[in-house]
Amino acid sequence: MPRCVKLIFIVLLGLASLSEAFAQGGNRKEKLQQLKVRLQDEIELANKILSETRKSQNSSLSALETFEQKLKLRQDLIRTIDRELEIMDKDIQKLDTEVDTLQKRVEKLKEDYAKMIRQAYKSQNKYSRLMFLLSSRDFSQALRRLEYLKQYSEFRRRQVEEVKKRQSELNEKIAELNRQKSRKAALKGQMEKEKSTLETEKLAQEQAVADLQLKEKEITEELKQKQAEAKKLENEIQRIIAAEIRRAREQAIRRQIEDEAKQVGLISGKDFTNRTSNDALKGLITNKKKELAAANKPVEEANVPAYSLTPEATRLAASFSANKSRLPWPVERGLVVSKFGPQRHPIAKSVIINNNGIDIATEKGSKARATFDGEVSRVIRTPGAALAVFIRHGNYFTVYNNLSEVYVKQGDMVKSQQEIGSVFYNEMEGKTVLHFELWKELEVVDPLPWLAGK
Repeated sequence: MPRCVKLIFIVLLGLASLSEAFAQGGNRKEKLQQLKVRLQDEIELANKILSETRKSQNSSLSALETFEQKLKLRQDLIRTIDRELEIMDKDIQKLDTEVDTLQKRVEKLKEDYAKMIRQAYKSQNKYSRLMFLLSSRDFSQALRRLEYLKQYSEFRRRQVEEVKKRQSELNEKIAELNRQKSRKAALKGQMEKEKSTLETEKLAQEQAVADLQLKEKEITEELKQKQAEAKKLENEIQRIIAAEIRRAREQAIRRQIEDEAKQVGLISGKDFTNRTSNDALKGLITNKKKELAAANKPVEEANVPAYSLTPEATRLAASFSANKSRLPWPVERGLVVSKFGPQRHPIAKSVIINNNGIDIATEKGSKARATFDGEVSRVIRTPGAALAVFIRHGNYFTVYNNLSEVYVKQGDMVKSQQEIGSVFYNEMEGKTVLHFELWKELEVVDPLPWLAGK
């Protein structure tokens, strides 16, 4: 009997290890499946964008940007499926081994139990139990022997149930193994399909590049003109942000002076107003200090912290910074078709494009959304007749350019993910692209690492 108990313990331990291994593998597979769904969604979005682009008269260059992004997504999808297959292969191999081991252990347990039953049957007669009790030395030993017989009977009953239960679990594991093998076959089929699609798309991209290279001179001239317009816009963006920083600092300085005035006893609305200049208010503070000194009244030194921002703006900036890599995207669905920093144009090789933000292609009719709480500091019209919205988050600024319509105005307080405007749809090029920038004071920052992973 102790041997059977030991076997049951080993079987239970094996099942526990098996469950833990599957839990870990399941987490990895779940993450890969989530990534696969996201990539498939972005590929679908790229197809929608390309569908709109093909309807336009001047679509080739715009389509190429989306095509390149779509190829990258397709390659990422194939790599994700490949990793999923690797994990599945390991899981199947491990499951196969564990099922085989568990099966042998269950069979051994059944065999030992059968031996125990046969042995008990051979030694059993109608007087054996009675004689076992009557041969006791005393009444106390008889009670103990009676309890033993009861426990032995209960153990046999539980052992039968345990064998049935473990056999049922074994059957479930075998069924899971068969399901895993079916999923693997389906996943392999998807992999082959994606590879075939990728090859077709590569050929289409190569053809698009070849067609555009015939227009390289024309494209170069057009890009230079656009770069000149973009430079004017960037200078204007920098000028506006510099003005906003000065305004924020002036507000902080004014608050500091007013706090000091109140600390020495001056009353707002009576001794000074918001129209009292900083110099005049400083003079009032000096005179008040002299008046207090002449009256032998103690003059408390002003204990006012020197803020570069107001306390509210300082807290907002800290909260914005703390949410790096978690900020929501400025559009609900989008593909980054142009990244931050200098990049050589794929067709006009002599042209280096320096992007101060990221360009996000999206669907026609898409809305731009605030990436964080803040104040609308400016709404301007850009050289291309589109609109741009500036939102201040303490000493951080987000810029949303290429809007056809805006839903906010200067001074409005906005919340994270609040819609602030419609992204402009360019009918000539058949594209809807939001230009998004992030500034920390006068330093332009790559916004992509700040946005939440999709």
